[in-house]
Amino acid sequence: MATIHTLDFTVKVDELQKTQFLAKTYSDELSSNQVLLEIDQFSFTSNNITYGVVGEKMNYWKFFPAQSDYGIIPAWGFANVVISNHPDVQVGQRFYGYYPMSTHLLVTTNQVSNKGFVDNAEHRQALPPIYNFYTNTAQDPSFSTETEQLISIFRPLFVTSFLIDDYLAEQNFYKASQILITSASSKTAQALACLLAHRKEENTLNWNLVGLTSKKNVEFVKQLGWYDQTISYDSMAQLNANEKFTVIDFAGNHSTQLELQTLLKENLVYNCLVGLVDWQNLEGESPLPKKGEFFFAPTQAEKRQKEWGLSGFQQKVGVAWQQFMDAVQSKISIKEHIGAQGLEQLYSDMLNGKIDPKRGNIVNLNG
Repeated sequence: MATIHTLDFTVKVDELQKTQFLAKTYSDELSSNQVLLEIDQFSFTSNNITYGVVGEKMNYWKFFPAQSDYGIIPAWGFANVVISNHPDVQVGQRFYGYYPMSTHLLVTTNQVSNKGFVDNAEHRQALPPIYNFYTNTAQDPSFSTETEQLISIFRPLFVTSFLIDDYLAEQNFYKASQILITSASSKTAQALACLLAHRKEENTLNWNLVGLTSKKNVEFVKQLGWYDQTISYDSMAQLNANEKFTVIDFAGNHSTQLELQTLLKENLVYNCLVGLVDWQNLEGESPLPKKGEFFFAPTQAEKRQKEWGLSGFQQKVGVAWQQFMDAVQSKISIKEHIGAQGLEQLYSDMLNGKIDPKRGNIVNLNG
């Protein structure tokens, strides 16, 4: 019997700046249907910080439990099977999915097919199914070795953006003439802006797409080419408050929300709260005059999968994904962060907002 040594990157659930690595061991003698995956790479974006900030409220800490006061932030990436006790899951197969920031993941496979499997571990059974499916890359038509890192970075964010775009179109954009996206340089915002710009052109829609960003990122956001107008946070007074606005907020900054709500008043017809990029400024002294509506992507996904069927849903996402891949490849460069030290430094930089929006970050904790 051999022993496999593993490492988890854990953070204090109520004090995200505190981190520690936790060493564990697994035996190579697995229970029936168990599979041990070695995590090859995962992406790290501001979306992962959001997972940590709302981990308690949205159950993100429950996916990969750690010791009492600490949790493991989930990430999206790729892993290879190193030990399998399921006849239809082979050593060497590669799977894309939702992983811990760790070197390994032990899963209990269920609903196994050539397309992938569901992790049926007891603690995951009540969690949203969209997070529990692992895709066999050999059977995934959208997978290619050349775009693997872009898939890690953008694919989970892209599905959220796809669902927001779909929801807004379903609601006729709340009859707004201005669609405003905060934290316009963030990865999820980039994907949403690309989708909205494509929808606007394809359907000859008559609204204005506005990107709100920090002064240092204005030039980058303009160069993306998807926003009709780019404004820095300190120039919000330029917004035409007589127009009707739909706001998609990826920042979560209290003062930005307060200024937008105070400026737009009743012309803020829909305030969609998605991300918490500016997680250190979520609270403020003055109460917000009008609360927004938190967008929970799995709810819209489950609704559409019932209406379109799973394959119909996947086909629509796949077509939109390919269009986005073609558009984004030339706009982003990839940086790899190797080992525990590399992850720790990246995590610190991400927490403190020291991230270049032109860069996509990939972690290999096994490196």
